[in-house]
Amino acid sequence: MPETSLADDHKPIFVARQPIYDAQEQVWAYELLFRSSAYANTSAVTEQEHDMATAAIIADGFSLAFNGMCKTKKAFINFPQRLLLNDSVYALPNEICVVEVLETVRPTAEVLDMLRSIKGRGYTIALDNYTGQDACSELVELADIVKVNMLGTGIDRLPAIAQGLLSKGCQLLAEKVEDRPTYALAKELGFTLFQGYLFSRPETVAGSKTPSLVSAKMRLLHALISEDYDIGMTTSILSTDPSLCYRLLKYLNSACFSLCTKIQSIQQAIILLGRQKLRQWLLAVMVADFDCTPKVQEAAYASLQRARYMESMARLYNNVVYPPETLFLLGLFSKLDILLGQPMPSLMENFPLTAGVVEALLSIPSPYLDWLTFVERIERGKWDEVDVFLKTYGFDHETSSRLYAESMSWTQDILKNNTDN
Repeated sequence: MPETSLADDHKPIFVARQPIYDAQEQVWAYELLFRSSAYANTSAVTEQEHDMATAAIIADGFSLAFNGMCKTKKAFINFPQRLLLNDSVYALPNEICVVEVLETVRPTAEVLDMLRSIKGRGYTIALDNYTGQDACSELVELADIVKVNMLGTGIDRLPAIAQGLLSKGCQLLAEKVEDRPTYALAKELGFTLFQGYLFSRPETVAGSKTPSLVSAKMRLLHALISEDYDIGMTTSILSTDPSLCYRLLKYLNSACFSLCTKIQSIQQAIILLGRQKLRQWLLAVMVADFDCTPKVQEAAYASLQRARYMESMARLYNNVVYPPETLFLLGLFSKLDILLGQPMPSLMENFPLTAGVVEALLSIPSPYLDWLTFVERIERGKWDEVDVFLKTYGFDHETSSRLYAESMSWTQDILKNNTDN
């Protein structure tokens, strides 16, 4: 019988994160979304799974996601009823973890006793998807934070709901904030935390210009992805930016490479790194150099992770219809409108990308849009729809989960290398 390794026993999981903002639009926390196992169709845990195994899965996923988060941020973790009624929550640190009680949880005596115990041990309790339902009144009494569904609650009912919750000392979190008017209303009603589509694609600024340094990097990017790639031209463009040259040499000198010789020229550095790696490094530099507002930082992280993950999946798929390099560009530019503060249609004018990628970035149905939608569904925790894509393209959950985890680690390393000057 073959010897079983720890790696063989490990069950990869999907973990995605969604930012939660405060009234100053600073990232206050992240909601972490987990797949319980490689075989589950939803984030729920099956009854057959052992309590401690479930706790270990949650702890592993938390560690994976938290590795790329600021240590001062809270992490909201979704808990269905099954998980609340065992000790799995105690595998997570109480100073970071916010126990988010899902709307499917019923306030039985057993559940209420467990929540009191959890709260007594220093955990923050959040109630998910509240719309004023009377059945949740006992849960509201124990909640520190209540997430109010701004789409699922009538506007005429929101003032009374907000007033009632504030009178109980709850902190209000507006979820599913889709536009500025909803955001303004929530702030007026006393909400202090916000989550929703508005913050993943903020209002664009008409007539804004791309900074000159970004334009120079875009010219270099054009040279790198052009079919008639020329090392001499690339060297010439790169040599005009001393800071970029310095960062390139520092990157080559990092732990990612084992150099046996000293670099004698920029052209030598370009040759050593290679066209593909140079292109990826430059894209990371461009992302890292954008305006450092919290929303842009989150978009930069998500863009790079999407790029790496889709590229890795494409290499696994090995289909000429979806070249890995092209899917890398698709992921990298998928939040370009946020990074540059300009409408995506304007950014795509005369941009050297294949038609299918441009269509995907403009949300026009195309084969590439399926890939972009797939990654967005992972980030939103829509595991049923993720499963459909994986099955359609013949991917297995374990490998996909491993590549997603690897993309998180790669993104953290790349951004660190490019901001540690």
